[in-house]
Amino acid sequence: MLSRRGFAFAAIGTALVMASCTGSGSDACQCPKPVAYDDATLKKITQALQALPADNVLHQAMEDYEYERDDLRFCRSAGFP
Repeated sequence: MLSRRGFAFAAIGTALVMASCTGSGSDACQCPKPVAYDDATLKKITQALQALPADNVLHQAMEDYEYERDDLRFCRSAGFP
């Protein structure tokens, strides 16, 4: 589930992408394709994160990565390829 902070970042990111790409006709406005993980890999990732100490920097990095993936979904839903 997307947190309020995550939703705000995603909304801002989508607005910026839409503003910068409107009418440009550039390939730079294409959304990157997110990596797809199978269920077994997602389970391993979850287990590895849970095994880390609560103050490990990778928790923040993975949260940032989640927001980036959310931005990709918003980009695609906004009609960019």
